[in-house]
Amino acid sequence: MWFAPVVPLPGFLRGPAFITSALAIPLALVLVPALLLRHVTHKKPPKVAIGALTVALTATVVLAVITREAGEEGGLEKRGRWTEAVVVEVDNGKTDKCTLRTRDGREISPQMTDGCDPERVEPGDRLRVLYDPKGAAGPFEDTEVDLDPGAYKGIIGGLAALIVVTGTWGCVRVSREEK
Repeated sequence: MWFAPVVPLPGFLRGPAFITSALAIPLALVLVPALLLRHVTHKKPPKVAIGALTVALTATVVLAVITREAGEEGGLEKRGRWTEAVVVEVDNGKTDKCTLRTRDGREISPQMTDGCDPERVEPGDRLRVLYDPKGAAGPFEDTEVDLDPGAYKGIIGGLAALIVVTGTWGCVRVSREEK
């Protein structure tokens, strides 16, 4: 997920990168123990292993989201440009999104999600935003920008360690309960 906005990956690869990190990796966390340990017979369900797997799955999804945020901040830190943008459209769906254009009429891609409250922003408003000219990282409004992609290192490392430790511990507990 970090590579998508930092490198930047082409648009058609960003979606599959998120699906891989947020869905395929957690699915592998479930399938590998299920397939490799299916021969293990239990008198009762291995509650410790199920708990460890639940923690690992949750941490994997959180890791994907946090890594994406760190990557977007890294991409904006490397390539970001300030501009005064005009709000063209405000989409009030599950996630509020604003379509923005630069002063010379170019659309800023992707749409802005942070700071796009329909009660505060409406079409025609001007916002000072930091955007990625390559369109790999979402724009940030001037009031929200505090880029520090290095601040995520501890969280990312901690979540990765948690995934490895709980996954290993759960598998070890299941094999010990077999005996």
